[in-house]
Amino acid sequence: MTKSLGERLRKAGIRHYDELIHDQKKDWLVKNFKAEGAAPEYPVNVARLMRNLVWQMKERVAAGEKEFNELIRTYWYMYIKPTLARADSLSAATDQYKQLTDNIVDMVKTFELMAYKDIGFRDENEANKKVGVYANVIPFAEKLGHFKYLTDIQKQYNVSVIALGGQPSVMNVEYFVDELKKPAGPAALADRPIMLRLPASADRINLKRSFYLYSIVDYDPSGWIIRDAFINNLRHYKIKNTKVYDLINPDMLTPEEVMMARYPIRAGKDMDAKNKKWLADVSLRHYKNQKYLVEEQNGKVKLYGLESEAISTVRLTEKLKEVMVPILGGNEAALKIYEMKNLNQSIKDLIIFKLTHPNGRILETTHAD
Repeated sequence: MTKSLGERLRKAGIRHYDELIHDQKKDWLVKNFKAEGAAPEYPVNVARLMRNLVWQMKERVAAGEKEFNELIRTYWYMYIKPTLARADSLSAATDQYKQLTDNIVDMVKTFELMAYKDIGFRDENEANKKVGVYANVIPFAEKLGHFKYLTDIQKQYNVSVIALGGQPSVMNVEYFVDELKKPAGPAALADRPIMLRLPASADRINLKRSFYLYSIVDYDPSGWIIRDAFINNLRHYKIKNTKVYDLINPDMLTPEEVMMARYPIRAGKDMDAKNKKWLADVSLRHYKNQKYLVEEQNGKVKLYGLESEAISTVRLTEKLKEVMVPILGGNEAALKIYEMKNLNQSIKDLIIFKLTHPNGRILETTHAD
């Protein structure tokens, strides 16, 4: 996005208002956000009104007001829904909350006007992610039910993990990447030897390095849409060099197990493009058991998928030992350097403390006695 802020704001239909938009009456709202067209559905342009309300909240926080520190759904009930109701533009048929979240995504990704943290929105999926010392190694799951397993993996290998809970939220990924960029703190180092539980370096992780992703998503078009959306959101936040290993695939099962576990993928006009893209993507992997998931019936191709739960966590762990643990071994030298830097800095800090702090000198004298 190379356009100036002013150009992006105009493209999004946003401008500054001195008045608090959410306090205004219907006449003012219609005058400033009048819907275009011969027979508009509502008196106001709902998308433009939403964007301006969100932008005004960002302006207020930037000007020194306290961050919102609430869920987007709370923002909907406090600011958006009452304003739409006052403008006679509230709909019972349309999911206007989703319309709000979609417009915020556009403001963040399409127009690059803001970040979720600029307002201070709370992440409802905050509890389902952890960052480890190996911050760039990330097993991730589509379903929250896998988070306990991911937590076990995180504790064992000190990697980063996240359960998406379905279609990944851009905000969830933004805050996850913010955590990745922070130096590893005491929680991430808690399971390391006592002498290595040291204050983290001030250096942040280089987002240009390789990131290794291990996906646990349903082996079907919908699961891979979620997988791809997560990767796309990481790219938006400057993590572009990703190497992905898909843990849920037909070769994780025997042919007999595939036949027992498979289920038919929904077909129809609304699914044709998605199914073709998915089949093209997985065909590039050359899984030997893929042939058990494709059948021809009456001249038409019938596709089958696999639930992520079809693969036991025992098998997932064995596969991670094969495809993930060697990556950690490759990073071991870098991790030792990282830990030695921390040790060196801690020793320097201790020397300075003893030389400059009265209590430090007292302690040193007492020790000498």
